[in-house]
Parts: sequence; structure tokens; C-alpha cells
Amino acid sequence: MTFNSNSYYFNQNYLIMKTRLVLVVATALIMLCSCKKSKPADPGSTRNPWDGRYRMEGTMTDHSNAAFGWKDNSYQYTLQTSGATTDSLVSNDLAFPGIIIGNTGGGITNATFYGKFGLIMAFDATTNKVTSVTNYYGQPSSTGRSAVLDPTGLNSIDPSTKNIKVKFFMDETGIAGHRSTFDITLVYLGARP
Repeated sequence: MTFNSNSYYFNQNYLIMKTRLVLVVATALIMLCSCKKSKPADPGSTRNPWDGRYRMEGTMTDHSNAAFGWKDNSYQYTLQTSGATTDSLVSNDLAFPGIIIGNTGGGITNATFYGKFGLIMAFDATTNKVTSVTNYYGQPSSTGRSAVLDPTGLNSIDPSTKNIKVKFFMDETGIAGHRSTFDITLVYLGARP
């Protein structure tokens, strides 16, 4: 029997190349499977019952500065789930938590808002009540503003319309009593996209 060294090297190189090809294909399959995008969770599944789109109607009085008052009932907001029973009130126009009010100039003509003041609302599904409001930016915020529920308000949710009535104060450090009183209705428009 004779030994052909060329045939041996050919077979050895062939086996090495075949092994490398198998490893490359296996690596590619592993990478493809690990990079496969999973289906995103249904955003509605993590939202509480009050999450949605609303139009705000109501009144507002600034007891410290008569130049500030209610602007009008045309502004839209979203309640965005922040916990099992809490939602942040976000202005569509501001694109962050805050409430649009008016600044007079011979009548309430200019839209504005209180800096560092926005609401987090807490709800009780059993009683259909608003149980508390707090300032989104801190209680108090860096501007000294806090939100306080007014117990004389209805502070309720209509289960058939999903409209929410709430009365609350904005307190501000350095101002005796409540700086502002809000008495609002959030008129339900539908689910958030």
C-alpha cells in the first residue's frame, strides 16, 4: 500500500472547510433567531380604566393674581397610566403635564400655564371617586406648588360616560391659603392610540 500525501491533504482540507461551513451556517442561524423581534405587548393591556383622551371644561380662579383665569373649554388632554390606580394628566398642546389657563390683557386672551404644576390623579374603581391629586413635579415642586383635592367637589367618575369631575387647589409656598381653585370636568373622547 502506498501513501499519497496529496490525497491526504486534500481530504483534510476538505473536512476542515466543510466543518467551517457548518459552523458559519450554525452561527448565522443562532444570530438570526436571537435578533428576531418579538411582538410588542398590546399597549392597552397595561393601561388602567381611566387612561384615555379627554377635553377639559370648567372654571379656574387665581386668588393671588386676578390676571390669571380660565382660558376656555377647547383644550384636549390625555390621562396616561402611571400606576394601577393613578394617571398623569398631560396637555396635548404643551406635550407634558400642565393645565392651560388664561392671562388677561383686556380680557382672557393669551394661553399660559403654571410652571412646574401638573396633576397625578388617583382613583377608586369601587366607589368611582377621585381619591387624591398630587403635583406631577413634586409635592411641592421646585417652584413651591402643590396640588390638593377639594373635598367639597364631586370628585367622581361617571361609569357610563367615563367623564371625570374633580375640584382641587393649587397651593404655593409663600402665599397664604390656596393660590388657585380649579373645578373641572374631563369629558371622555376615547382611548389613546
